[in-house]
Amino acid sequence: MGLARAAGLPARDVYGIRAAKSRSNNAGLGVSSATVTKAQHCRAEVFVQGHGWIPVDPADVRKVALEEPAGHVAAARSRLFGSWEMNWIAWNFAHDVELPGSPREPLPFLMYPQAETGEGRVNSLAPETFAYQISVAEK
Repeated sequence: MGLARAAGLPARDVYGIRAAKSRSNNAGLGVSSATVTKAQHCRAEVFVQGHGWIPVDPADVRKVALEEPAGHVAAARSRLFGSWEMNWIAWNFAHDVELPGSPREPLPFLMYPQAETGEGRVNSLAPETFAYQISVAEK
């Protein structure tokens, strides 16, 4: 995002979740079960005049570099610059999200489930106080 913006290209975060196995032979870029509760992922897009929003995902290339054999990195770099792997569902690219009916500050972004009580927001990243499950199934 920073490099794209520094080069004068509009860029945005796209928040979503991995929902299927990787078809590119990179296990870390997909899910291994129907439970995808921890499979949220933020991707980046840059806007190029005449082409629109183009996906770029250096985070997934880095993930491949850390988790897969060295030979997979070049293919991941080529594949993930200009396209998604298509096993991921995007749900928003919003920032400063106002939750309906909430008297609290807007969320900087919305990638994880959120909850509020009369005492305030529940920390959605604290599994001891906030539990949820997300599952997927092919139809």
